[in-house]
Amino acid sequence: MNKWLKLSLALGFTFLMNGYALAATHHQEQSLDRIIVIVNKSVITQSELDEQLNRIKKQLTATHTPMPPAAILRKQVLDQLINRKLQLDTAEQAGILVTEAEVTKAINTVAQKNRITPDKLYAAVAEQGMNKAAYRKEIREEMAINRVEQQMLSGKITISPEEVDAFMRSPTWASYNSKEYHLEDILIALPEKPTEKDLAEAQARAASVLAKLRSGASFSEAAVADSNGSKALQGGDLGWRKLPEIPTAFANRLVTMKANEIAGPIQTPNGYHIIRVAGIRNVGMQGSKEEQRKQVQELLYQRKFEEALQSWTTRLRSESYINMHPET
Repeated sequence: MNKWLKLSLALGFTFLMNGYALAATHHQEQSLDRIIVIVNKSVITQSELDEQLNRIKKQLTATHTPMPPAAILRKQVLDQLINRKLQLDTAEQAGILVTEAEVTKAINTVAQKNRITPDKLYAAVAEQGMNKAAYRKEIREEMAINRVEQQMLSGKITISPEEVDAFMRSPTWASYNSKEYHLEDILIALPEKPTEKDLAEAQARAASVLAKLRSGASFSEAAVADSNGSKALQGGDLGWRKLPEIPTAFANRLVTMKANEIAGPIQTPNGYHIIRVAGIRNVGMQGSKEEQRKQVQELLYQRKFEEALQSWTTRLRSESYINMHPET
């Protein structure tokens, strides 16, 4: 199992353990069947949206992240559901199938990682409102998305020996030898082919968000409310990363930043970013020269993969049929 799937499953398990609430009353069940968005040949129903909203609300509560206004949270969650549908549609079109045996193996891995048996894992998610069939469906979809991402993007990403050499000669490599950064990010996204108006509006919006942060607003709250990034509903938290894992536009700034500092707006092909260094810690680099080169190559690949994933998601949306119910 590759590192992308391991990360996806680990995060998925944590997310599910934090809470997965379902509507319980008969009246609610009757009202949850309404289709609210058509995404190509798929649909998103009110029940799907409400279930996901419940999950996110529990996660925000568990992490003590201030709850954004209901309309903003709903829009963020709906955007993520649309992206997920688009990725699953693409996986289906690509003929990607995930067998029951593969799902079982993946769930066994999640259970082993959390030092419990598969039966206890199923029991744990059942306590949060997700039955065994629903949990297996969730894992199957995560695996399908992981595979279609790899199929669509991995062949287009190359890391040349010259890139590795250049990085290992750069000042960033010296910092990489000793530091990791806990990074938070707010993305004000741009369409795939932005106009001058798109650029001006996004830049103005980013400047407005930055002004709020400079005035003392919570970064995580602003991320939930304003960011278009994939980690928006986690408060923009990208976790602890070494510099090669961070986009070049950020890495050049981070080298001179201190803990709790904010920088931005930083323009990249996918939009304007505002970043915050939540923490810095010292680490060490071990291994032979060849082992270090291999690690650098893997980390540079991860950096390019994440940038390509954001661009691919933006392109998917621009090329797809997305029809929202007027009340949505």
